[in-house]
Amino acid sequence: MPTRVIPKPDAGAERTIRWSRVVSFVLVALAAIVLSLRPELFGDPQHQPAHALLHVWRIVVGLALAVAALGVQVVVGVRWRRDLRRAAEDDGDPPGNRAPADR
Repeated sequence: MPTRVIPKPDAGAERTIRWSRVVSFVLVALAAIVLSLRPELFGDPQHQPAHALLHVWRIVVGLALAVAALGVQVVVGVRWRRDLRRAAEDDGDPPGNRAPADR
């Protein structure tokens, strides 16, 4: 399998990557908090008919936050690769080895 060399990100890309990591961490932390909420914190389950919905909604919201954290990472990665590809195309040099000057 051929190895790929990926250049280091520039300063703007590094800021975006750092920002996306912070946002993802916050979203995962919120997901953990939401998923760890015990329904007993919101009152007696016998007196609240919507108590069963709380079980479902905390799971749905927690999973949605976790998926959003993953989505942030995917979007930033796709944009970075697209920008790398654009920069390579704008370079103007055709891919591959250059022909010797004596030909």
